[in-house]
Amino acid sequence: MIEGTETVATRLWRDRVQLREQERDEAQARLRIAEEKVSILMAENDRLAAENARLRALLNPDADSARTQAETQMQMKALRDALLPLLSGGSGSLN
Repeated sequence: MIEGTETVATRLWRDRVQLREQERDEAQARLRIAEEKVSILMAENDRLAAENARLRALLNPDADSARTQAETQMQMKALRDALLPLLSGGSGSLN
């Protein structure tokens, strides 16, 4: 009977390991999707920042370009600081 109990315990342990592996694989898949979304959003942000700079230059050609560039850089840094925690292992839901 002890041998049968060990077999059941072994099967339960193996099932638990398999479940954990599936959970890990699913979490890694969600992470990859989140990274792709962040990458897309960062590219879109860069495109919009360039478009904003272009429109500002058209609206006010005498404006100080250094000030405009500094403002754009600050906005990009703020967005990057907000998005980095998502990439560095946030354990919440990613979808």
